[in-house]
Amino acid sequence: MLQQRKNLPPPIWVAKPASFQAMIDRLRSEPALAVDTESNSLYVYHEQVCLIQISTPNADYLIDPLALADLSALGPLLADPQMLKVFHGAEYDLITLYRDFGFTVASLFDTMWASRILGWPAHGLADLLQAHFGVAVDKRYQRANWGVRPLPPEQLDYARLDTHYLLALHDLQVQELERTRRWPQAQHRFAKLSQTRWETKGFDPDGFWHLPGAHGLDDAGRGILRALYLLRDQQAQAENRPPFKMLSNGALLILSEQRPQTIEDLYRLRGVSSPLVRRQGHALLKAIRQGASQPLGWDQRPRPADNNNGRSSPECQARYEALRVWRNAAAQARGVEPDIVLTNQTLWAVAQRRPRSRAELASGGLLAAWQVDEFGEEVLAVLKKAK
Repeated sequence: MLQQRKNLPPPIWVAKPASFQAMIDRLRSEPALAVDTESNSLYVYHEQVCLIQISTPNADYLIDPLALADLSALGPLLADPQMLKVFHGAEYDLITLYRDFGFTVASLFDTMWASRILGWPAHGLADLLQAHFGVAVDKRYQRANWGVRPLPPEQLDYARLDTHYLLALHDLQVQELERTRRWPQAQHRFAKLSQTRWETKGFDPDGFWHLPGAHGLDDAGRGILRALYLLRDQQAQAENRPPFKMLSNGALLILSEQRPQTIEDLYRLRGVSSPLVRRQGHALLKAIRQGASQPLGWDQRPRPADNNNGRSSPECQARYEALRVWRNAAAQARGVEPDIVLTNQTLWAVAQRRPRSRAELASGGLLAAWQVDEFGEEVLAVLKKAK
């Protein structure tokens, strides 16, 4: 591993407008780019992309968005349908690139999804690099803080490995996808994935109802839990820290159960740090008092919209179960996980609509074209038998 890294050219750090423009000029002539991003979500409330990695066959670029005020020139390259972009587990990268820079990605290939479609035994990038290139990745940096500067050399080395081998991995996977005739399925998945966008998901003030242990509290305890949950988010935003680093969910439950009355009581509680007590102790005690005065019964929790997941009748349920049994067997025969054949959501839709022909299977996007081609007759046979 160490020898392999010594043989790699050093990554190119891009943190100034001139070096960024020089990189863009070189990338314009490339037929394919390997792309990845690193964010600081584990360390701040308002996360952001802190590093963008781009590899070509001849260079690994590490772009510093924290130092560059304008990355707009990268957008047209990512959106160029004539230039292939290879990611591994692209969904989060696509979300953050759109959220922070407005970038969209065309001509996408995802090596993680390709691995799943092929039925390879492991899908993590570290496993794939080890299996196909003999490269071991130091997993200590998977949860690293990418917002610090300067980034340690070992962390930069880890970052560049996220893209350095992706183009070669893509070539291997394309050969296998074509050999196994699964390329149409992969193309459908990649096209669908490329439509991923960031959608605003603000803080949910009712999220405390879903915390493990909320049901076991009494009414006053749930009132306290709500007050502490709201306070935690307010303080996390103010200090730009992740809420779980302010106060863990477990500590919220302990406070709601124990209901300390004094600063001294707070210091004695497990999961409540001394620095937090010094900074926010009085605010915590105030929230506990206010929450106890506003109890919440379990029957006051928000109820989701009525959705029986397609169980409109015993007959529909029977069709779904028959389809699920068939799907699981088909996935096993194919050597893939069940959702790679058909998701449960799709099975419910098929069970509800009861298509009677290949045309009906394809109508309204019920099944993708590759699914109709490969499984259409079997699905129709299952539905006919289940009537």
